[in-house]
Amino acid sequence: MRLERVYKYQLILLIFIIVFGIQHYYLQNFNFEWIYYEKILNSVFLLSIFTVLFSFIFLIFGSIKTINRKKTIENEKIFLIINLILYYFTVCMSLYLLGQIRG
Repeated sequence: MRLERVYKYQLILLIFIIVFGIQHYYLQNFNFEWIYYEKILNSVFLLSIFTVLFSFIFLIFGSIKTINRKKTIENEKIFLIINLILYYFTVCMSLYLLGQIRG
């Protein structure tokens, strides 16, 4: 069950980064008028970098552990597939946020 809980936390982080990137895309003219938004943008970008790096390592480790079990747990497989798909969206969103950071 521990692996499933970590998949859930990872899922929440990935969805947060994707949703933040989408709201930034649609509201960027309004957001940059706000004084602290650039600090928030930098913080979420750093969070996305660490999430992408650690998720890559964890997805490899988790997939090996999930696939090689004698007794398979279907929820873990579902979380693994969803997290793999969201991982690639998060990588794209991190690259988009990288282009939005002002020097």
